[in-house]
Amino acid sequence: MTNMKLLHEMKRILVLLTVLAAGILPLWGQAALPSIMVVPSDAWCKENGFLTEYEHDGVTSYAADYRAALVNSNDLKLVISLINNKMAGEGFRLVDLESTLKNLETENALNSVTMSSMGDALAETPREQMSRVAKADIWIEVSWNMNQEGPQKSLTFIMRALDSYSQKDVASAMGTSGKTYMVELPVLVEEAVSSYFYDFTGQLKSYFDEIIQNGREITLEVRVWENAGFNLDSDMGDDLLGYLIEDWVMENAAGGMKTPASASENILVFRGVRIPNTTPEGRQVDARYWTRSLVRMLRGYEISSKLYTKGLGQVTIVLGQSE
Repeated sequence: MTNMKLLHEMKRILVLLTVLAAGILPLWGQAALPSIMVVPSDAWCKENGFLTEYEHDGVTSYAADYRAALVNSNDLKLVISLINNKMAGEGFRLVDLESTLKNLETENALNSVTMSSMGDALAETPREQMSRVAKADIWIEVSWNMNQEGPQKSLTFIMRALDSYSQKDVASAMGTSGKTYMVELPVLVEEAVSSYFYDFTGQLKSYFDEIIQNGREITLEVRVWENAGFNLDSDMGDDLLGYLIEDWVMENAAGGMKTPASASENILVFRGVRIPNTTPEGRQVDARYWTRSLVRMLRGYEISSKLYTKGLGQVTIVLGQSE
């Protein structure tokens, strides 16, 4: 009797392990869902007084003051928390806005006296810098408006997802709650979002599947320093320097790459270059990491270079610039 019970128990365990394996093994073959960071939209920041003006390359631009928004708006904290919870429930990895801002403040303190060899401060917009520090695949911008209709209220909620590498819109949705006498923000947000949430996350998952298959989009610029003593038309023995760089891009881009968007003796610009999502070891690849072997190749021709990044998806390599 004891042996029969033992045999029965072993069979039960075997069946359980088989069921678990059937559920787990497919997951191992799937890429992790993208990381997301939820932020208030520029429209919401402007309406609530959290949009600041700044000068960049002689052009007046605007940037959302996320720190001030988080400090002064409990509603914003509540909304971000609600959306984070819903996204986490769908398996998305979260990047916390408040933690990113603290990391950015630390970096700014360390880099306050960092200058390039050209004597210029590192040129990144606030949003580009945040993107590089956060390393979130997708930014989800949220905004909402309370609608008043007599004694009743409703809430219109808008979500927009942006690829942090290419800055392209990849998903968007808008929903409105039913009319009610209640004004509790969590209830109204939940109702407004529930009408489109699964379609919205479905758009994100489809977009990320496409990234996994075809690679991320970045922009690569190669420029020649004015005192370099050579240019992209210079003969490097094997070929002209510009052609060597074009060949490298073609060989290393995910799925290959067509001719550059613009080319001259002093500049090459490649837009929409597809790069691998991760390394074979699982490390996330950004524009800076991807161009490392190009810099090494140039050093093999005794060409010095300086690399500048803007966010995660744009890199500029200046040739002939002293270290």
